Amino acid sequence: MSTKPNISLTIVSILALVALIFSGFALSKGSSTNTQAPDSLAKILKTKEMHVCVAEWPPASIKDAKTGKYSGHDIDAYEMIAKEIGATVVYHDTTFGNMPAAIQSGVCDMGTSLFLKISRAAAVDFTRPILYGGDGALVRKGDQRFKSVEDINKAGVKIAVATGESGHIFSKTYLPNATINPIDVEASDLSRFMLEVTSGRADIAIADANTIARFAAEHPETSMLFADKPLDLNPDSFPVRLGDTKLLNFLNNSILSLQVSGEWQKLEKKYNAHWFHENTQYLVR
Repeated sequence: MSTKPNISLTIVSILALVALIFSGFALSKGSSTNTQAPDSLAKILKTKEMHVCVAEWPPASIKDAKTGKYSGHDIDAYEMIAKEIGATVVYHDTTFGNMPAAIQSGVCDMGTSLFLKISRAAAVDFTRPILYGGDGALVRKGDQRFKSVEDINKAGVKIAVATGESGHIFSKTYLPNATINPIDVEASDLSRFMLEVTSGRADIAIADANTIARFAAEHPETSMLFADKPLDLNPDSFPVRLGDTKLLNFLNNSILSLQVSGEWQKLEKKYNAHWFHENTQYLVR
């Protein structure tokens, strides 16, 4: 029997392998080409509807319990933006915990104010900062144990937080030694988890300082900690879907217009809002 290699068969095999490789590249290229980036702005301009996720957070977003109507400086801003392009706003109740998922799934095109956190930035894109807010803490009146973060970050300390809210993210990151109890809250009742402190089931509650201050004002049996110096400072922005570049640019330009024209400042004044802001000056030279 001859052991001489079959040259023609070898060439055919090589050509078949090369064809298979190139067909794989073609399929890969075709599949990536078919994966289009979201373009919510085009949809909004066509349907004349802006779908906005709302996590109630006075005075940014407030829902009237009787009428269901929304107000607040975020709401007014979205109404002004929609009016400029001849659209109407459709609101969807969410919480801070599930807003990113609702935007990812397409339920909403964008959302009301959300603290920009690294973990959230992996789920949604954020506009330029609109304002800055910090996290505060709530304790029972007379509790003098907590003077610093180090005092909270101890075994045996029970912390109540709202699932997915900025206080939850802060606690997971900086308070690993304490016991953290995340509590699911309804869209219209963010402060409910702080009742864990009044009932004695938690030593301390952590959330954005604005929410803490409002709860403490309504519950004299509690006190707010770190009022003069929040536990952290967070950029607050409008979220959109990852890769929704055209909508992100549109909102950034809209926010810039509202800020430079002074309209945003008027909205905050209207709702007696007090936030941290960058000190920006515009000079004629």
